[in-house]
Amino acid sequence: MKLKHKTGVSLFLFLAFVISIPALLLAGGLQEKIQQKINASKNMQQAAQYEPYYVDNEQQSNKPQEEGKSQQARKAAKADRDVSADMLQRAEGNAPVFSSYAIYRTDYKAEIEEDVVTVKGSIVFEVFKKGWTQIPLAKNTVGLIEVSVNRGTSFVVMQSGKYYLMIDKPGRYTLDMEFLIKASRERENGPGNFSFESIPAPISQFEFAMEEDDVEIFVEPSIRLEVKKAPKKTVAWAVMPNTNTITVRWSKALPKETITPVKLEPKVYVDTVSSVSIGEGLIRCQSILNYSILQSEISNARIALPEDIAILDVQGKNLRDWKISQKENLQYVDVYFTFGTKGNYTLNVTYERKIGDGSVVAQIPWIQALGAEREKGFLGLAAATNVELAINKTENATLIDVKELPSSLWGMTANPILLAFKYLKHPFTIAIDVTKHEEVPVLVATIDSAAFVTLQTNEGKSLTKAIYQLRNNVKQYLRLTLPEESVLWSVFVAGKPVKPAKDKNGHILIPLEKSQLREEGLTQFPVEIVYLDKTPTMKFLGNIKLNLPQNDIPISSLQWSLYLPSEYAYFNFGGDVKQVKASMFPVADDFRTKERAPMSKAAGYRLESNVGQQFAGQSVVTEGFYDEVQSAQMKGVLPIRIDIPQEGKLFYFSKLIVTEKESPSVSVRYCKAFRHAFTIVKLLLLVIVIVLFAAGLKKIFPKMSRQGS
Repeated sequence: MKLKHKTGVSLFLFLAFVISIPALLLAGGLQEKIQQKINASKNMQQAAQYEPYYVDNEQQSNKPQEEGKSQQARKAAKADRDVSADMLQRAEGNAPVFSSYAIYRTDYKAEIEEDVVTVKGSIVFEVFKKGWTQIPLAKNTVGLIEVSVNRGTSFVVMQSGKYYLMIDKPGRYTLDMEFLIKASRERENGPGNFSFESIPAPISQFEFAMEEDDVEIFVEPSIRLEVKKAPKKTVAWAVMPNTNTITVRWSKALPKETITPVKLEPKVYVDTVSSVSIGEGLIRCQSILNYSILQSEISNARIALPEDIAILDVQGKNLRDWKISQKENLQYVDVYFTFGTKGNYTLNVTYERKIGDGSVVAQIPWIQALGAEREKGFLGLAAATNVELAINKTENATLIDVKELPSSLWGMTANPILLAFKYLKHPFTIAIDVTKHEEVPVLVATIDSAAFVTLQTNEGKSLTKAIYQLRNNVKQYLRLTLPEESVLWSVFVAGKPVKPAKDKNGHILIPLEKSQLREEGLTQFPVEIVYLDKTPTMKFLGNIKLNLPQNDIPISSLQWSLYLPSEYAYFNFGGDVKQVKASMFPVADDFRTKERAPMSKAAGYRLESNVGQQFAGQSVVTEGFYDEVQSAQMKGVLPIRIDIPQEGKLFYFSKLIVTEKESPSVSVRYCKAFRHAFTIVKLLLLVIVIVLFAAGLKKIFPKMSRQGS
């Protein structure tokens, strides 16, 4: 069936009605003007001869009789039929429809007689689809009296505790219903209330009348409520939101009394907590004044402090301005609020007093909120530097345990609170003996471990690579003293090449990074250096002494791997390092397995290091080798990473706790070792033993033969 009725006209009237509501709310006489709008809409519908007309899809020839209609009514009817037909086609094609029906307007009127309320409702709604449509009316707890629809076939059913109206055809309908509900009253003609379930609608009105003239009526949730009182009757009319429940309550009207306003003077109570930090020749205070303002508002507050106090800052919520004035050896701070303040208010004041350097007797500054009925306060004293605090004198202030301080004061200082005081009135005096002690220097950087690898050649060249695992707080440079005639080849800090410097005393200065602060403490970063040292050429027999660099940062643990030429025999090791076995040397292979860090693109010196090939073959080096090495170096550019060749006999050494003035060293005697030299020595010793043994036997047997004869 196609729905052909004037939905366009109804939609126009509905929109015009909704748009006009705000103007009506402002104009006054809301009930009368809304009723005028409703009557006007009914007149327009009658002028358009509004009557829905239904036809089947197949019956295209059955058209509505539009004779006698005005041109405007014909256009509205055509637009209405087009919209309704489109809705029906979407419903028939199973297209999603926002709802099967729509409630346009509800009007409820209620009257009470004793404790029974009669509710009459008029509901305007529209059904959009063919077939039976179910519309909820009310709960089955009401006493249903009448339900009628202006046309068509309909009936009421009860399901799941509710009454439902059943409509079988699409179209616009007007439903009239009447039902009874019970009201709750404390006594006869006394206060009471009732509520009922309503049908939600975008336009909803409610009217309640009772045969009493001295009552106050409240309707919830109403947007606008008008109460009219007549002799022995009170009528309440309300504009309702889109709600499904209406609640009404009433009570006896109270007589209106004229109350003469009495202006009360404000009462102010203040609790003050002050964090006091002493050190560096200053007493720095941060005070929090917690105001409790009762009875009436205040627009400003005044604070008093000693004259020699420097006020740094005043902060508070809705603080408009603050000014400082001095009078009679006192200093006043006038605080102005943006608007009147009542209740709780917090004011923060920061100030300081100079006490001078060294050991002094310091007077703790006080702060007072003027105009307060009562003021009490707490002070927590902490040392900002290496000063000792002791009580010298107190008046009207009590020494308390630091645990008795308010919790808010603990978060105001990063240093531990040493002394705590409490006062209940002004004035009070707290004098503190401040004793300044001499500062003792402490380590600002440390080397947790240092690993060295040295390759010694028989030509007298010693190439050493060192990796320091360092933690640094504020130190700018690592100061190294290399062995004499040493040449620095490479320096890396935290995996990045750096440019070393040299001071006037010839010390190498390596710029350091600052360690990051983590939960477990300062983080480590590596400092890597490679240098070439010159030693005497190894001969057939001799002694070698090797020294490590001296630095200005102590080393906790040192490990040293030393490669010596394999064609020599070594004995009689000496020095201030301890020779250890390979199994006791956990970092012996660090240099072989450590991955190379990528070199910076900014490096100006981009040469491939072939140091390994130079030393692996033990090639002959000319007398001018060191001159050639120095000529290959450049100042002001970043170095390249160099690896140490690992050939020869390997020896391990270690040492714990290397101080700043120590330069670890090792010495060893050597002898040229021939092939199978030790085997030959063993054979010679064996021959000597046999010869000596045979000679001894010859001396023994002649004696025995002479005795036998």
